[in-house]
Amino acid sequence: MDNSTRLMDIIERSLTGERMSEADFDRNSIARGVKKIVKKYDLKFPKDSVINNDIELADRVYQAGLELLSESGVYSKDTGRVIRFSKQEIEQIVRNAPSTLTFGKGDDAKVECAQDLENPHTMLQSGGPVGSPIPEEYYMSCLTAYMKEPFIDTISPCTAETVRGMDVRTRSPLEIVACWEETYKVNMIRKLVGRPGLSYGGCEMSVSEIGQLSAAQGSQFQQGDTHTFGIISELKTDNGILCKVAHATMSGGLPDPYGNPIYGGLGGGDEGQAVLIVAINLALIVFFQGAACGSSPTHPIYFNCTSRNVMNYTSVGFQALANNTNLMTNLVLSPVGGPMTKTLLYEIFAYDLMATYSGISRMYGPRSATGAISGHFSPLEARFSGEVMRVAPSIGREKAEELVQKALDKFEADIPNKPYGKPYWEVYDVRTMKPTDEWLAMYNEVKDELKSWGFPIDQA
Repeated sequence: MDNSTRLMDIIERSLTGERMSEADFDRNSIARGVKKIVKKYDLKFPKDSVINNDIELADRVYQAGLELLSESGVYSKDTGRVIRFSKQEIEQIVRNAPSTLTFGKGDDAKVECAQDLENPHTMLQSGGPVGSPIPEEYYMSCLTAYMKEPFIDTISPCTAETVRGMDVRTRSPLEIVACWEETYKVNMIRKLVGRPGLSYGGCEMSVSEIGQLSAAQGSQFQQGDTHTFGIISELKTDNGILCKVAHATMSGGLPDPYGNPIYGGLGGGDEGQAVLIVAINLALIVFFQGAACGSSPTHPIYFNCTSRNVMNYTSVGFQALANNTNLMTNLVLSPVGGPMTKTLLYEIFAYDLMATYSGISRMYGPRSATGAISGHFSPLEARFSGEVMRVAPSIGREKAEELVQKALDKFEADIPNKPYGKPYWEVYDVRTMKPTDEWLAMYNEVKDELKSWGFPIDQA
């Protein structure tokens, strides 16, 4: 079944599937469904490690997630119907999904490959602040500085807080203007820094479907750019999201959807979150036509991904996918720490190691200071993350677990303090687009410390 044929099938099922209220879907299909499946598969996670070392456990999590998705389906909020694919249909579509993907074009093209748990390779870096807000006056300087970083394989831009001085309103003409401005600036900077074929994940300024569908057409997007969009938690969609799917499919684009399970919500605790990670990522391929799939699991209080238990259930969930499919998966790296804090660098180090040994093939970010604090991100931590990712596959899973624990000892107690650090314009010269001596010195201090731990970061 080709993508356009499956698109029509998805649309038809969204119009003819079982009628159900959203409350019943939440309560019976998801909350009770996850609880039942966690019990059926006897899922209990060890609390002493971060990187999962029990592959049989990961395999049970995969079967649990597959069963959950086949039973629950995906709920359409606009039609009030459940879109379902059978277990056999899901397995067939997943088997036929690509295991390699080319981002960008020409000399800037990068190839993503599904990860091998036993012999991991270097993840691609979708570098950038991943939609984090920044004052419009600093947008061009900051985005240019990111695109100059050689370890960044694809760019995931920040979001200007205003467009020509006006606040952007969803589903208004301003959203269309904002998205066109974003794509115009990205295209201009790509040429300016000598990376015209660098892949761009857009549109970050698109809240609804209106902005993305307007800007992602004609010459605005180019070969190897991705159509990035999220789905509604847990396992829901609406016509706006399906419009993005239809546009990407019919235009021959690369859909790069993501879905984020809500910790402590309908899926409950750690075991339920891992099951949802599997179900959501399978849904992104089957129901949302993803060329690849990914997630951004976060802590419910601190909104970071680097807390110990969040990393543990993330590791189990993505190992489940890596050991049972050939899908390409990605994560968004959302630390609590911001620029000019060592906490940020320790968090990046720990998360990149966990991801490398959990089957992740591409990393978004870092989205520093949880991605919520205006301007609190900089290209230097993207450079640091790229260096870590290039060395990580060489050290082995046992050493990686040891180093993750060392890093946690350095930053775990600081998470509740929310060390958001300083904004871009205080840690970079906005004219030269280079880091300050103070921020560069801190970065080098942490690199020296990692070397003392036995991590050969200078080999990146």
